[in-house]
Amino acid sequence: MIRTPKKPTIDTNRLLAPLRAPGFRRLAVGKGVSSLGDWLMVAALVGWVYGRSHSTGAVAALMVVRLLPPILGGGIASSVADRISRKALLVGSELGAAVAVAGVLAGVLVESLPLVFVAAALCGLAATTGAVAANAFPPLLVKPEQLTGANTILTVAQEIAMILGAVLAGVVLAAGAAPLAVAGNLVTYAIAVALYARIPRSDDSIVALSARRGGDLGLRAGLRYLRSSRALLGIAASLAVVTLATGLVNASLPSFFAARGLGTAGYGYGLAALAFGSLIGQLALDAATERVETRWLAWSMAGMAALFVCLGAAPSAGLALAALGLFGCANGVFEVVLLGAVQQEADQRFHGRMFGLVTTLSRTTMLGAVAAAPLVAQLGTARTPIFAAAAALLVGAWVVVARLRTPALQPQAA
Repeated sequence: MIRTPKKPTIDTNRLLAPLRAPGFRRLAVGKGVSSLGDWLMVAALVGWVYGRSHSTGAVAALMVVRLLPPILGGGIASSVADRISRKALLVGSELGAAVAVAGVLAGVLVESLPLVFVAAALCGLAATTGAVAANAFPPLLVKPEQLTGANTILTVAQEIAMILGAVLAGVVLAAGAAPLAVAGNLVTYAIAVALYARIPRSDDSIVALSARRGGDLGLRAGLRYLRSSRALLGIAASLAVVTLATGLVNASLPSFFAARGLGTAGYGYGLAALAFGSLIGQLALDAATERVETRWLAWSMAGMAALFVCLGAAPSAGLALAALGLFGCANGVFEVVLLGAVQQEADQRFHGRMFGLVTTLSRTTMLGAVAAAPLVAQLGTARTPIFAAAAALLVGAWVVVARLRTPALQPQAA
């Protein structure tokens, strides 16, 4: 008798297993709520700034202001993330960001663009430290076999926060109540602090761990450690290429979709398709495996390259949105694999510094790509940066494969 193969099913118990750990549950909910408030405020500020100035230059300036401080923040996080407990770093970053958001609220109420820009920059600086701590925290809160699920939950929570925050911001702006969106972000920070403060102090002191083993907790030691590991260098290279490629495409999407009849709303539709696809990709990866492999970074990059080619060649808006959604799936897989790869390849004492360096690298390449996109577009049409991004991803995938195939060196924990 021939048996019909069983259809693959999603094991929800395994998917949700990390949430049974009280510490991780509070981390995930707190991070999701905090991200929701951030997206609510940022989306509302973009609309408020444009309504106040009627200048796309002012909006671009706000984006740059939000992008530049995390570059510095990633460096600061690399210096302090392994010196103090993850819990203290999370609580401190949320409180610092809350103070900065209070400044944003004051600027909106008095209609002062300079005050809003300065306070938004300080908020981005503080929030980066918290993001580094959150990425480095899961290995201390869940079992090793639950790590992929934990990373997936954190990334999915941020995708959902992005979607909900943008929608809520639209509702608030339609009602002419931009200060309400900023005040709402303050509320989300208060909730996050309350949740983070209740995370059990298990083995969250990396200082104590390093003291038992010996070693330098400074940033230079982190850089030496990164340079001594071919796997970590390959991971860093993959992230640099992906952020460069996505930055080129992101800056080109408004004109690309406008040329396909979607007008100014096309960019928003594209972001929604990207976020939805990313969410699906992250959930699919977690359903498929309990442990990620570093080499999957290269495969996901190759997939993203192929989908960028499909995006650039798409003759209609519908096909372009479908290609962007599928790209989001591959990008979602990349994000989860990246988190797991750093956590697996780096010694636990260096997790904070590695994620801090990764954050600095991603923000720097993204900023460079956004600046380069208009120059690349002048070489052809709105499709040119998209095809250039696809080529960069293919080259990057080959570089990552070459690095990972080379026999690894033993990282030096100086």
